[in-house]
Amino acid sequence: MPVLPNQTLNNALNQNAGIGTQITQAITSSLEGSVGANPFMGRQNVNSMYAYSATNGGGFQTKGPNVIVNYPQASYDWRVRVTLAPNANYFYADPSNNLLAPLRTESSNNITSAVVNTVNNLFGSGGQQRIGVVFPYTPSVTVQHTANYAPQKLTHNNYTQYFYENSEVGPITISGEFTVQNVNEGQYLLATIYFFRSITKMFFGADPLAGNPPPIVYLNGYGQYYLPNVPCVCTSFSHTMPETVDYVDVPEPGLNYNPLLTKPVLNSTRLPTTSTVSITLQPVYSRIAQSQGFTLNDFARGALVNSPASGGSASSFGATQIPLNGGKPGNGGFL
Repeated sequence: MPVLPNQTLNNALNQNAGIGTQITQAITSSLEGSVGANPFMGRQNVNSMYAYSATNGGGFQTKGPNVIVNYPQASYDWRVRVTLAPNANYFYADPSNNLLAPLRTESSNNITSAVVNTVNNLFGSGGQQRIGVVFPYTPSVTVQHTANYAPQKLTHNNYTQYFYENSEVGPITISGEFTVQNVNEGQYLLATIYFFRSITKMFFGADPLAGNPPPIVYLNGYGQYYLPNVPCVCTSFSHTMPETVDYVDVPEPGLNYNPLLTKPVLNSTRLPTTSTVSITLQPVYSRIAQSQGFTLNDFARGALVNSPASGGSASSFGATQIPLNGGKPGNGGFL
């Protein structure tokens, strides 16, 4: 998936202008997109750049000075996303958390871009809201399903007998690239790193929720049936800081910062222009969801994904099949 530039896309190249004007405009747009070098324009945060996709290629269409948006509602986005529960009030869902703010808002400076306004007018606020970590490029994903059988070696027998014990869905490994081409993308990567660091730790010490384990997260991706709002715990997280790329100075989210007008601040972070984020998620299902909501025939029909037409804020799709064998669609996520 292409990275959209850090520039509100309402300044289409004027092909009727002279060649010199077109070259100047192209260079200016390139600089604005790569480093956010226009001090008179509010920067669009990276999660709104990655907010919508039309087809597998994604992208905008421009016609003259207008932006034509042909994206589906955000809650039906097919890209890989990791989110908290919809009713969570911690981490990026805490309004006082500036560090994780890029994971919950459209713009780091609370200025909604012309593109987001256009999408909002088309789809309403439900199509505008973006939450959680979106992998900006198609990541590598591995899902393993296992049926375990216990061998029984019988005396005076030519073949070992195998007796079924259980089935399990193994850890899901996800590895994807993140790029930092400007301040906003850097703040998004920084928020992603701190979010994954946080969901691998328990609530402890003076925390009001002390004693609680790391929170459940929900995994969505690739449409309706592949990763259908899967409840998971994060068992590992790694971020590689390569030595062969440039590093960008990224200020703390929430601060007023302009590279042309403001000197570098001390509370900033150096992040690589290209790096790899890898996580391991273990699907977990409650006993009551399994015993009262699961039947194999309904699972095989794709009826246990989610409630029908239940597109939610976590980018979850709704099942088109209704359970016929006693299954109960709910939060879904059965793999």
